[in-house]
Amino acid sequence: MTRLCGALLVTAVVALALGACSRKGPAPDVSFLPTAAVEAEDKKAAFEAAKAVCLEQAQRKGISSVTRILLFKGKVSESDYVDCMEAKGFAELE
Repeated sequence: MTRLCGALLVTAVVALALGACSRKGPAPDVSFLPTAAVEAEDKKAAFEAAKAVCLEQAQRKGISSVTRILLFKGKVSESDYVDCMEAKGFAELE
């Protein structure tokens, strides 16, 4: 009986952690400015494409890390997103 209660407690804690760290949703509220590294003619289309790719990468990276899920690091997704956008040539406006 004690093992069953322990297993249920562990399951509840893991479920709570997974629910709290859901990565689905809109991109973080961060403004970007295209730099000279963005070579596309249509900067808005380039931004939207980079935004979609970076958001998907940040979600995948956040979900794949058990440590991040268990430690409730909600800001990780935003920092991963910003790093990706900067790598694609968009500077964060502060």
